[in-house]
Amino acid sequence: MKDLETLKITNSEGKEIEIKVITILKNPDNTKAFLIYTFDDKAENVDIYASLIKEENDTYVLDSITEKEDWDMVQKAIKELSEE
Repeated sequence: MKDLETLKITNSEGKEIEIKVITILKNPDNTKAFLIYTFDDKAENVDIYASLIKEENDTYVLDSITEKEDWDMVQKAIKELSEE
């Protein structure tokens, strides 16, 4: 996997965690953005995660993807990325 940009996020317990950004997706009508990321990009089998990016109180929050249409789009993108 190519060198990935690192971001620091704060989890729900207030602990700071480093993540590696794989890509950011937008839905077709550009109303939602999704972060595809991993915690360890050096492992042989990399676990990939995806979250909805929401803006709240001038900060960005990662939230669960709850709509089937969004999840289908994200899963397709992850599959394409894993084939590269």
